[in-house]
Amino acid sequence: MKGTVIKHQMKERVDPETGRRVKQLTSLPGNFHHLYFTSSSFTAGDTHVLYIGDHGSGPNLFKLSLADGSAVQLTDNRNGIMRSYVYYDGKDNVGLAKASPSYNAATNRLLYIQDDEIRLLHVDTLEETSLGKLPGKVMTGFTHLSADGTIAAVPIIAEDAFQVGSGNPFGQIREKVAREYLSSRMLLINVEDASTKELFTQPGWITHVQFHPENDGALLYNHEGGLVEQRIWLYAEGAIRKVREQSAGENALWICHEMWTQSGKGIIYHGTYGIPNDPAMAELSRPQSEIASFVGHYELETDEFREILFPSGMQAYGHFTSNSTDEVLVTDGVIDDRSIHLVTPDWRNGTASWTKLCAHGSSFGVQDVHPHPIFSNDDRYVLFTSDAHNEKLKGHLYIVDATDAANKGGD
Repeated sequence: MKGTVIKHQMKERVDPETGRRVKQLTSLPGNFHHLYFTSSSFTAGDTHVLYIGDHGSGPNLFKLSLADGSAVQLTDNRNGIMRSYVYYDGKDNVGLAKASPSYNAATNRLLYIQDDEIRLLHVDTLEETSLGKLPGKVMTGFTHLSADGTIAAVPIIAEDAFQVGSGNPFGQIREKVAREYLSSRMLLINVEDASTKELFTQPGWITHVQFHPENDGALLYNHEGGLVEQRIWLYAEGAIRKVREQSAGENALWICHEMWTQSGKGIIYHGTYGIPNDPAMAELSRPQSEIASFVGHYELETDEFREILFPSGMQAYGHFTSNSTDEVLVTDGVIDDRSIHLVTPDWRNGTASWTKLCAHGSSFGVQDVHPHPIFSNDDRYVLFTSDAHNEKLKGHLYIVDATDAANKGGD
């Protein structure tokens, strides 16, 4: 029930290789994961973490205290999961859209979609308002709140795009969107008066929406899958342009997980040269010796791309986010030992240093257990999800101190 307080028994361990202390934040039976990494899960002051959990009923949204493990239930979903991007086995128009939550620490308000209704919740008071219903029969993906918390971006596509046969729905949806040249619409909602406008319509399956960290007039997004002009797109000051095209270059190019740097001066992403298919979804069809993976950076002011190759043998699928100064990245992939690493890039010279924080051990088997590491607001901690110490494909939340010197040999 909304407002109910539950208690997790937090556990601490020492990573055997790095000596860093890793704290498991959740312990109750169920599946737990923080919000998608385009949105912070840390409250202002880094005192609490927001997560999605399904113990007892739900899933529902919770606010967990980093001091004592107590967690307040923020929502009262009893209808399961609503079908949306990356949650294809959900129900139509019913339940919590698990891809939808987006949190704004400055206003302490949380955006989410429940039973086709777009809602805005104050995390401390639990008061919430309705921003209206989704228009007609549509499917949604990841949403986002602007930096000042006044505007919500909600991408939608006609539900017909999700009407595909058996097999891999993700691949089939991508193919259908490309084959039938289906379009997505970007909705902007004023959270103060719930007024809605359609910012633009564009062919393709739009996901991964993110407002610029300081400019509400700039919106980063992608086209997911198919051949409908991938990957990185930017809407800014009334104009749309492609930032990085996946199909460019002599070798086949795959690009994924574009993210604003926290300053908003650039965009980070990662990808692979020499592979014709998404490595997260298909078998590699070229020898490993012909594949080169990289982390990339696009600088808005100079319109320059810099892409740093991973060291030899590092090809793992993963995600990258930056710290508050943009000087350090954190990733859960790249190195094939299922670990969290800090990356210090030198974009000008095309090099990077890699520092292992701890093993995460995630199976990467389903969306909910992708680690999706993010920094706390003060850059001290890294939060991630893993199913390493839970039932397979069910996650727990973990936090590791990114600034503490290794204490190898500690208890």
